[in-house]
Amino acid sequence: MLENHRVVITGSTYGIGLGIADAMLRAGARVILNSNDDPADDVLDRLSALGECHFIKADLSSVEGAIGLVQEAHAQLGGLDCLVNNAGTFTDKPFLDNDPADYDRIMNLNVRGYFFATQEFARLVGKREFEASVVCTGSTNGLQAEKGMPLYDTSKGAVLMLVRSLSLVLADFGIRINGVAPGLIRTPLHKKVIEKDPALCKLLDAQIPLGRRGELDDVGPVAVFLASPAAKYITGEMIYVDGGIAAQQTIWEVRGD
Repeated sequence: MLENHRVVITGSTYGIGLGIADAMLRAGARVILNSNDDPADDVLDRLSALGECHFIKADLSSVEGAIGLVQEAHAQLGGLDCLVNNAGTFTDKPFLDNDPADYDRIMNLNVRGYFFATQEFARLVGKREFEASVVCTGSTNGLQAEKGMPLYDTSKGAVLMLVRSLSLVLADFGIRINGVAPGLIRTPLHKKVIEKDPALCKLLDAQIPLGRRGELDDVGPVAVFLASPAAKYITGEMIYVDGGIAAQQTIWEVRGD
């Protein structure tokens, strides 16, 4: 589906970004991984077994890091066909404890990095015929607020509008932009923090219409689809990969075991 497609994925050595990288490689893409930290020892070996895969260390919370990553990825692969904006962070500090450093850290990585990486991608790839695309990782938090997460919610709401607004601008370049918005996904961090509490897991699963939290391989194929020719007439959309969470209001029925 993406044979020889040249893809750079920000924040892709862990969690959802790693799942997207895995799916892109399985679809035939040539992939640049990225993180602000060195990847775990087995990541490059494991993904390189699936296809051509390289790593570029860069901090996407800085404008220079975002632009530099896209430039270096473009040079290494001899061009780019897709940018996946995925790098992100959050804080669970109480609202009254949030300070300007928290605000800057989250908004710079989750929003500003997306903006300037996309700008440089458009500048480098130039006028295309809609075979080039940008995929942004959003969240159900960009559509529905979660108590105690005002900075993260705000940043993901901004990603939703970034996708919609830039779709109008990038159409002039012949570039599509869409987003994939995960709900509750069983990432390594989720497993480490949430799955220590079986009662909480049961409560969460009971609120998901499809009856379970998502897996990494539920998200990656959606990003592949959005980057592929199969989505050639789709731009400005956010696809929610959430098992139906965003489709429902308050649950009124008492669900059994």
